[in-house]
Amino acid sequence: MRRLAILVLAFLLPSLAHAQVSRRRGGYQQPAQYWVGLSYGYMDGATFFDNKSGDSWRLGYSSQIGASLEKAIQGGASLGVSAGFGSAPVELASCPGCNTSVDVTQYMAYLHGGRGLGFHGIYNLEAGATEFSNLRDKDTDFKLGIPAQYDFSFGLGGGLGYGFSPTTEGYVGEMFDLVLHDQGNTVSNSPPRFFTFRMGFKVGF
Repeated sequence: MRRLAILVLAFLLPSLAHAQVSRRRGGYQQPAQYWVGLSYGYMDGATFFDNKSGDSWRLGYSSQIGASLEKAIQGGASLGVSAGFGSAPVELASCPGCNTSVDVTQYMAYLHGGRGLGFHGIYNLEAGATEFSNLRDKDTDFKLGIPAQYDFSFGLGGGLGYGFSPTTEGYVGEMFDLVLHDQGNTVSNSPPRFFTFRMGFKVGF
């Protein structure tokens, strides 16, 4: 399904590019020094033990809205910060029939590589924090009293970008993140792994 989405967008992006009207047809245009972006993502679920609640959490698939700000450095690379916001359904081992959810927010600093006109590959290396907060019963909106938790997270990813102009770019890609969540003495459990398929648009200035 993800490969199909990338292929569909690969065919659509050139058509969108032809609809763009260039502000400059001659001469040299100064490369953008800053980039702002918005994205929409789809995050895989994960199962892990939560030490603060003393319960096993099984997170389902969820959507994620993201925003980013980058500073160009050199060679098509840039340094940036991003924030992603989502709410995931979560099944608690102690209450398998309950309709509960938890907010999942990611704050990341990252290195981005890959930029230019037309199609090009992109990659990201990132590190920061994943916040789990507002664990609640969705039917009654009753909060279960678990304080917000900030877990160190890091990951990498790549994808396909398309430069419409020197200052506008669309992309699709996937990120893989490890989240070092407090699981107490359950050392046999590996850190939660999150895969996020993401598409977005960036504007440079």
